[in-house]
Amino acid sequence: MSQQRMLDALATEWDDVADRLDPETFTRLVALVAELQDAADSETSALIAEDIASLLGDALPMTHPVRQALAEPQSRFRRPTVDWQQLSADLRDQLTSSAPHPDLDRLRAADSLDEQQVEAAGADPADPDLIRLPSDDGPSRWPAFQFDAAGAPRELVRTVNRYLHAAEDPWGAADWWLGPNDWLGGVPAELIGQVADRALIDAAREDSAEV
Repeated sequence: MSQQRMLDALATEWDDVADRLDPETFTRLVALVAELQDAADSETSALIAEDIASLLGDALPMTHPVRQALAEPQSRFRRPTVDWQQLSADLRDQLTSSAPHPDLDRLRAADSLDEQQVEAAGADPADPDLIRLPSDDGPSRWPAFQFDAAGAPRELVRTVNRYLHAAEDPWGAADWWLGPNDWLGGVPAELIGQVADRALIDAAREDSAEV
């Protein structure tokens, strides 16, 4: 298998691949692409590429360009040099261009807590089920609707955040909570305690299944 050709084909055929994958598989692919961007060395990058190849090898038809790239033989005697930085940048561009673009200024302006405030309430800032919004020029912030009056994380919000894949897409998860939702008839964060918890969970599950 040529990892270079496989990832090149994935970047070229990204939209078609996204259309063919079920939501769970696509979410896993997005997570692997994010890991590839953060990989510290070429060995780690190669292992992540193997995971991507395994995922897509099971999900795509034999005639798909990505599968064809996977099937191409690689010389036993000459291992090609892979430009991991360029490959991850190409995939990042595809991921960014295909994803919805939330209004980041609006999300940053929402009430939020800093890391010290989260810790002071006894919560774990590293909790993957809490939305953590990174900043380019300052510390991360945690949207305040995730916490009750005593500062404890709301279990309802943590459950919904898992459906929204908040660890991989914190901006998208925050946008879901803080934007209008036609199915719920309001802004989800403002409906906490006003509608049944099940309604919020079901709405997030349905919306995540449509991604």
